[in-house]
Amino acid sequence: MTNKLDNIMVILDHYHLKYQMVEFIDFDKIQPVSVMDWFKEELAFSLKNRGEDDKEAFSTEFIVVPFLKEVWKKHSRLNLFSHVQIKADDVIVIPDYLITAKTPTGYKKVYKPLLLTVEVKNENFDEGWTQALLQSVVCQKMNNSVDIPILSIVTTGDTWQFGKLEKNVFIRHPIAVGIQHIEELLGVLNLLFSECEKAIT
Repeated sequence: MTNKLDNIMVILDHYHLKYQMVEFIDFDKIQPVSVMDWFKEELAFSLKNRGEDDKEAFSTEFIVVPFLKEVWKKHSRLNLFSHVQIKADDVIVIPDYLITAKTPTGYKKVYKPLLLTVEVKNENFDEGWTQALLQSVVCQKMNNSVDIPILSIVTTGDTWQFGKLEKNVFIRHPIAVGIQHIEELLGVLNLLFSECEKAIT
């Protein structure tokens, strides 16, 4: 089935979902997250030394991960996973990064997936959002509940876009955040991580 679910229209139709472009993040209320100079220096170094041959993998390791990890430090009830396989029904997907609730025992295992991140290949955002939608559906099914929103991020490292699956509606925020706005971007990520913690029961 996975091979057939290869565009947004097909996925929406297959799972009886609706699609909206809505500003669900209020950027005016975002609290920027201050960072130490070393973070900015490391980011500037990475951007300066990124080449075309390794751009995607390099961006993942040296740009995307530092942002996610910096925010993750502030949310002790969440776990961050890298490239773990998840499945529901007969659909298997591998989000680039997955944020979940921590298990009651503290053992690190995928449990209540809440947010996923998809790396954009060749700056093809349509393909990225197709993956994000299908992965969001899988996360929702794993939770056995449509009442837990599944947040999503699609990014090249330079440009970050945001979405969420809420009940049967997949919502994309029309405004992206560029990497040059370091503290604002961290503020948005911090808000999304906080929303994940609110969803934990």
